[in-house]
Amino acid sequence: MATRLLRILHLRHQALSLWKGPPGYMNRTLLSGRLPSSTVSMVHSQHTDVESGVVTTEGSQTTDLETERFTLETRLRNAQSPEDVWKELNEEGMTGDNAVLAISKLNGFTQTMKEGGVTNDTILQDPNFLVLCNVANNSVTKMFTGSVLSMLRNLLQIGMNPESKIIKSLETEIRWRMRRLNIYHLCFLAQFPMHDGSATESQKELMSEVLRNLDMRWTELREPRSVVQLMASVGHLSTGLMERLEDKVLEMAEQLTQEETARVLQVLANRGRRTVPLLRALAYHLSRRQFRLDHNVASTIAYAFASLNFPNTAVLQKMSSELVEQVPELKPPTLISFAKSYSYLKWHHQPLMDTMAAYVTTNLKFLSEEQVANFLLAFGRLNFTPSSADEFFDQVLPYVTEGLSTLPKWMQLDLVWSLAILGRLTPALVAKVLTPSFYMSLTEGLSFKAQSSLLKILHIHTTVRQELTGYSGPLLTTEFCHPSRVHVSPGKNNKAVLPVVDTVATVVGGLHKLRSEVVTPYGWTLDCEFVLDKDNRGLTVHEYKADHIPGDQSGLIALPEGSHRFALLVWEYGNYCVQSRKLLGRFAMCRRHLQAADFTLLEVPFYEWKELKSEFQRVEYIKDKIRKAIAEEAVNVL
Repeated sequence: MATRLLRILHLRHQALSLWKGPPGYMNRTLLSGRLPSSTVSMVHSQHTDVESGVVTTEGSQTTDLETERFTLETRLRNAQSPEDVWKELNEEGMTGDNAVLAISKLNGFTQTMKEGGVTNDTILQDPNFLVLCNVANNSVTKMFTGSVLSMLRNLLQIGMNPESKIIKSLETEIRWRMRRLNIYHLCFLAQFPMHDGSATESQKELMSEVLRNLDMRWTELREPRSVVQLMASVGHLSTGLMERLEDKVLEMAEQLTQEETARVLQVLANRGRRTVPLLRALAYHLSRRQFRLDHNVASTIAYAFASLNFPNTAVLQKMSSELVEQVPELKPPTLISFAKSYSYLKWHHQPLMDTMAAYVTTNLKFLSEEQVANFLLAFGRLNFTPSSADEFFDQVLPYVTEGLSTLPKWMQLDLVWSLAILGRLTPALVAKVLTPSFYMSLTEGLSFKAQSSLLKILHIHTTVRQELTGYSGPLLTTEFCHPSRVHVSPGKNNKAVLPVVDTVATVVGGLHKLRSEVVTPYGWTLDCEFVLDKDNRGLTVHEYKADHIPGDQSGLIALPEGSHRFALLVWEYGNYCVQSRKLLGRFAMCRRHLQAADFTLLEVPFYEWKELKSEFQRVEYIKDKIRKAIAEEAVNVL
């Protein structure tokens, strides 16, 4: 462009020599009136040879230097390896911006080198890299803010020593410019790897200053992407900032893409923040959108909902309906993630579960034993039996039986327990887990995990005794099944159970005729136990023999003929599948075991009890439930 301008000036100079008008007029018109002052001064500082047509300027040397730097930048951008960068290294001709680009390229090469088994020390220990750092260090104060931040991040990712001179210079320069950084620079800086325990004191101070500025300037955030990134990177470092970011996301909930929504939910799940207003807003906008959710996004959302115990039925229904068609195309890990998340959410979607079962039988040869076990664990928790149950278990049971020993011990126990829930135990599987060498190590101690394993072993043992005819393998000893070994709490909400127990006491004639929180050798705890004679009058339960009560019972009497031993079971909201009156697997097994142990069940679901407003209604309700339970038992006997 400069050459073209000089050519125009040359032509105008020729025109001046042919001008016959007043002297000086043409010069003033052409130069002063039409050209900028900078151009006029340049003309005065140049020499033009009209006859030869050659124009020379004092700025030609500068133009050549700029061209050289542009060419150097292009070659750096096209570099394919660290050696290509070293070839372009020239301390005299390279500027700070070139150094920033070179270090960025080197950081990009580190990933390829890592895949090839080459460490970053190859770059860090190269003498050329030290020269490059010196060039950058001498130009730090002249760089743009974005270049300073980019260089610091790249050097940290490469593995540069945090105590090195260049790192210290960059950190100091950022501190000096802290007040001039815009909100997006702060967001970018907050994502640097300077949060862990390996950070130096100066890095911790820098990050503390960044958090302080973000805490004051969070209202400047306008893009949902920046808010989501901040929640993921520094939300856990400042509770106050995290709360403000959640408020900001709540304002932007409608603008979030499905990927950003899933990222927010994942951050909340990882941090254990169950912010219900935000979760409801995100779920509302997800359910309202017409587009189909990507299966990876849907998997993340299901995981987050399960971690936060937030079963939003609208979103789950939308995801399940869309997922039914996609199941054959999904990879096993993704489908297992859905199955596990839905089981923890207590979401029973029959078409989706049937499709998953069909997927297992179709791809059984390509699934590992652990993957098949995860599907069975989910099915057991939800008390799901496939439509073609016999065909499904005929294929799956031999496969998991053969590969049972390859699974971790806790998963072996959970797998057999799930099959006990589904009523599909086999002698080979039972004999494995009821061997003392297997279960003793799992049930030692009073930890929650040990106590949970103890209850599962008792459930399996009870299932074998009551349902698995012809089994001749090992069984638990009487001492092992003693209720005194169980130290876990019943797990019931006393506020929900106590009013029912009080009403039952009113019906049978007083609390002294009841036995509350009865721990049985079957692995189940009864809310209360009572006895009625053939005329439905309450008897004192402590005076009669009971098979589930250990100890000497020589002074007790047998139950009178025609009497009934009742077990009260108060079913709460958490005992059912979401938006369903179908009991979860373990509670359905509880009902089955107690009925087989000659208990008459008095079941009180939460959805029926909450409709009773007066004490009179509650008493009449319990009396009616007792009559119906006795009538059902009589029908089953016939």
